[in-house]
Amino acid sequence: MAIFDIDKDELLRLSDTLLEELIARLAEAEVAASGYSSAWVRWSGSINAPDGGIDIHVQVPFEQLNSGYIERPDTVFQAKKHKMRRADILREMAPSGVLSPMISGQAAKGGSYIIVSLDEDCSPSMLAERVKAMHEVVRNDPSHPTLHLAFYDRAKLAQWIRQHPSVMLWVNRILGRGYSGWQPYGAWSRPPEGAEDTLITASGITISLPSEKGHPLSIKDAIGPIRQLIQTTRKAVRITGLSGVGKTRIVQALFDESVGADALDRTLAVYADTGDDPNPSATAMLERLIADQRSAIMVLDNCPSELHASLAARVTSVGSRIKLITVEYDIREDKPQTTEVIHIEAVGPEVAEKLLLCRFPGIGPLNARRIAEFADGNARVSLAIAERVDEGESLAVLSDAQLFDRLFEQRHKRDEGLREQAEILSLVYSFSSDCSETGDSELEILGTLAGYSHNQLYRTLKKLTDRHILQARSHWRAILPHAIANKLAASALGSFPVAFLRSTFEVPGRDRILMSFAHRLGLLHDHPVAKEIAAAWLQPEAMLGNLLELDDLPARMLEYIAPVVPDVLLNRIDEELRATDFKGQNRHYDPPWSTILDLLQALAWESSYFDKCASLLLQIADHETDKPGQKDARDRLTLFCQPYLSGTHASLEQRIALLEECLTSSLSQRRTLGLKMLSAGLSGSMWTSSSICEFGARPRDYGAEPDYDALMEWRCSFIEIAVRVGNADDIHLANGARTILANALSGLWSDKRIGSVLVDAARTLHARLPWGEGWKAIRAKLYFMRKEPQISSVLLETLDALERELRPNDLLSAILLYALSKGHYNWVLDDEFNRSDQARYTEAKERVMARAEQLGREFATSTLCLSDLRPNLFSSEWIPYRSAFGKGLAEGTASPREIWQLLIKELEQDSTENKDFSLFLGFIEGVDRTNEALAHEFLDHCAVHPSLSRVLVNLHPQRDFTETDLNRCMSVLNKPDTRIVMFDAIFWQKKCLHLPVTRVLELAERLLAIENGAEAILDGLGMRLHGNKATEDMPGPELRQIGLRAAIQVLQKETDDRGGFVDASMASVVAAALQFDSHDGLVENWLDAIFSAIDKHHGYMNDYRKTIETTVALIPEAFLSRLFEDSEDQRCMRLFFMHGSIGDTPLLSGVDIETLIGWCSSSNDPRMWVFVPQGLELWVRIPDTSGTVLHENAVKFLEAAPEPSLVLESFAKLMSPTSWSGSLANILQSRTDAFGELIEHERDDISNAAKKIHERLMLMIERQRNREQQEDRKGEQRFE
Repeated sequence: MAIFDIDKDELLRLSDTLLEELIARLAEAEVAASGYSSAWVRWSGSINAPDGGIDIHVQVPFEQLNSGYIERPDTVFQAKKHKMRRADILREMAPSGVLSPMISGQAAKGGSYIIVSLDEDCSPSMLAERVKAMHEVVRNDPSHPTLHLAFYDRAKLAQWIRQHPSVMLWVNRILGRGYSGWQPYGAWSRPPEGAEDTLITASGITISLPSEKGHPLSIKDAIGPIRQLIQTTRKAVRITGLSGVGKTRIVQALFDESVGADALDRTLAVYADTGDDPNPSATAMLERLIADQRSAIMVLDNCPSELHASLAARVTSVGSRIKLITVEYDIREDKPQTTEVIHIEAVGPEVAEKLLLCRFPGIGPLNARRIAEFADGNARVSLAIAERVDEGESLAVLSDAQLFDRLFEQRHKRDEGLREQAEILSLVYSFSSDCSETGDSELEILGTLAGYSHNQLYRTLKKLTDRHILQARSHWRAILPHAIANKLAASALGSFPVAFLRSTFEVPGRDRILMSFAHRLGLLHDHPVAKEIAAAWLQPEAMLGNLLELDDLPARMLEYIAPVVPDVLLNRIDEELRATDFKGQNRHYDPPWSTILDLLQALAWESSYFDKCASLLLQIADHETDKPGQKDARDRLTLFCQPYLSGTHASLEQRIALLEECLTSSLSQRRTLGLKMLSAGLSGSMWTSSSICEFGARPRDYGAEPDYDALMEWRCSFIEIAVRVGNADDIHLANGARTILANALSGLWSDKRIGSVLVDAARTLHARLPWGEGWKAIRAKLYFMRKEPQISSVLLETLDALERELRPNDLLSAILLYALSKGHYNWVLDDEFNRSDQARYTEAKERVMARAEQLGREFATSTLCLSDLRPNLFSSEWIPYRSAFGKGLAEGTASPREIWQLLIKELEQDSTENKDFSLFLGFIEGVDRTNEALAHEFLDHCAVHPSLSRVLVNLHPQRDFTETDLNRCMSVLNKPDTRIVMFDAIFWQKKCLHLPVTRVLELAERLLAIENGAEAILDGLGMRLHGNKATEDMPGPELRQIGLRAAIQVLQKETDDRGGFVDASMASVVAAALQFDSHDGLVENWLDAIFSAIDKHHGYMNDYRKTIETTVALIPEAFLSRLFEDSEDQRCMRLFFMHGSIGDTPLLSGVDIETLIGWCSSSNDPRMWVFVPQGLELWVRIPDTSGTVLHENAVKFLEAAPEPSLVLESFAKLMSPTSWSGSLANILQSRTDAFGELIEHERDDISNAAKKIHERLMLMIERQRNREQQEDRKGEQRFE
């Protein structure tokens, strides 16, 4: 039976009371699913309670509610276990022949009355008869037309249950057939029976949320933000903290309406403790929820990191219908893309103390305080000790060691052998209780330390489990909580010689238990033996000494032991990185290398290690290149300069020293990094963190949290640096700092003290050089502030005054601002900007462009020099009005040749690697308006200039492009630095379309002989065809042939097209060529190119997908004939390609099915009927459901086949997708269900064949499901 299914007849085992509770739970879930609080559902909870004929009453205070099971916002359910025939209905609704006042009241309110009869299982006619009887009873009531009446039998009830997973879990548990370990909302923290389970919100527990800048909150204050985070995030939520800090109880409280406001919907809760070996597995449960498109909040307690990562990635990819909350005491570096991490920590004894007094009131407040303090606020440890306290006993006289003895022994007699065995077992973080397939036993390995056998230690496991200090997950065991395990392990470490310990764990083939031993050592950073072993492992010739070449397992060990000897590790990293052969290349894709970066970031948390860590990270950063998606050393260094969530407690002075080192470096990449760090230091409230919040057992948080005064000092310091750098001689640095401060202005005006500092900063920057970016930022701030309902008049006046002060008041500042400023918020440059005008942005752009042209004219007649306009004359950044300025410059000068020479001189003095030449384009445009001959002269100069010739085509003005222009451009074709891509413009730009076709063909022939020339042709023709109807005969037969030749050439290359840019153009060009031309020889060549590429890649070819699909759609018969005409090996590769290597869309899906049927029918090879389905779209998902149906084309193809059984076998072989996420069994089940519909086909040959294959498929699915369940259990039931 499916996970969320139930046999309706099993419901017959429910009692009257349980039936009523079931209906109430369903009503609550239904109301909550409609977006309302389940509190609007009321029920007595007792079948014998006086209820006026009302069992369950739904009263939602809204006008409409129509969920499919509850039709009106005011609905009464009457729960009846026995049958309800017509006479029974009459008696129930109208006792003594008089309509019940309750029902009459429902009619008056336009409500609903529903009878639910468990014993009834009605046919449609029986159901109609009962509803008719209900209507007969009320027909004389004046309001009966507005009353909704319904009758639910147990089939309807079972259908309703299937809609709500949490209710399904409750029913299954009540019936004793539940899924092992899965529960609805309830007392997940498992308090003793009869014990009070009220959430204790005293101080002593802090909760850190990612949305709170790392600032810890109390339990009471954190409940609301946690709920909001879960409700709004698309990510999984990971709740971490040591065992015993109350994680599970806090998660339980999130669903409790009596705690705070806006509780999570408890009717959606699906809970399991992975330590209970839930069946189905957590992965299978999640996949079923996804497949059924259920809404649910899945809570997984004691969820290992690997399982969390897998489930989190799945939840994030499918959207927000399913929320995932996982709970665990240990956290590895969860991916921020898929996880929000909440950390719970005990910082005082208060909560544990109150819990003790609640559970054990007889121990008294003094004993409760003593226990809670000894346990460091850990509730689990506190409760274990309290169970051993006798009435009237005082614990004040007991030492910590004696209290630990109580904790270990509890109510049992002292057992030195058991204690010794527990100490041995605690030396590793976790261990297996089974023997491996090779016969190795981790219990045997641990036992050799003190002469115990596997069986002796195995018997010990039961005793430790009874004392609640051993946890189990499948065959894995771990001593927990950490407060006990670490104490026992510390004792064990001192009981054996270090050499003996190392020789036991470091034996080849014991990698896993060695790693677990390292994990335990990492939690004992104060222990001398742990330090000695960790330091030995880090020696240059030892197992972890070669840090840059570690495999995954040693890298994991390095993470574990890092907190034990941070100074030794830091020195070892220093030695490795400062080796003369260290270059840092190609390390971004090496996980152990990421470990080194993570550890340097973690070590930098300590102010004493910060300077050295930062220095090493800087050295690494010197060798890094930009790689999207990689978290590199530069990201970590930038993080250190955030005021919050920085991951370090380094002082402000230390961080500024780091920033200054970068800004004053002789290395350009360091100066660029310094600007990033400066930006982070001035950033607003949207801080993010990628810092590591756990580091063994050492205290960790998100870094320093400056108070108000410290934040003001921070802001002032970074503003001061920005001003100083903004006025520096280094133009790159100065412009960067000015832009950074301008971008930060909007978020920095929140405080009066900072406001005055910013005003002074703006004036200082403006006095040195007009601060256009700042002026634009202030104008934008004023624009948005004036739209706010409440705004400080003082702030408004301050900004208004500063805006007037920074407004450009001379020609140079106006040019730098209007013509040469970067393209962000450029509408603020327009004094006539009208916020109510729909075309305001377009009109503003035109006005500012006209202003830029005018400024060019004024500059031409001024005494200013072009050098005054550096560095934005040729900056590669987007400066939208630079070309307009160039036009004005040309129009305003009386000596254009002189200006031209000055422009060339400035260009040659500019050392920037990447340049923009739009200023030259604008200047040539302006000259061309009045002196076309001179414009040609300048263009001829460009053709021989080493930089300008590279972009020559793009420098031609917007007028008819002549053959002279073409000749000029073709003259640079063979220059090595020419950007061939620029020639695409000649094939599509309007100014070029009048060129003689023969000349364009001449250019194309030359391009085909040059590297990347074919791509330029395809880009150009693709642009020309873009937006045109498929029926338009463009761009002419000769160019279409050239386009097809270019496509052939590109396909024959050993290049890929991962971005798909060439494919888009190629598909358009090929479509035009195949649709309008019949050059059989060229088409044959095109097919040769396609199949040669497929064969060359052995069928693994994902590039040019759109082009090949277009080819198949336009010439399907020719394509299919070529597909199958060559050797058997080639046919196999091509079938593989057709089935799975072309992408998401099946290759033949664009071909009319009748065409395919006709081709197969005309073929002399019956195997074609088996081959062709591999390119068909067989399965179609039904929208808004988890169902699948066979595609209608697949059915048509099947019905046309001469031997449908062979086609059905082909369908069956294609049941498995080529790639998938989640459960393959679920996918196969959905497709097999669709296949099963063919059993009812009207043709016997199809029906009989489908039935046999369907039975075989069901067996295959069962095997697959069992395999997945075993794999899930193996992967989910681990501690590390």
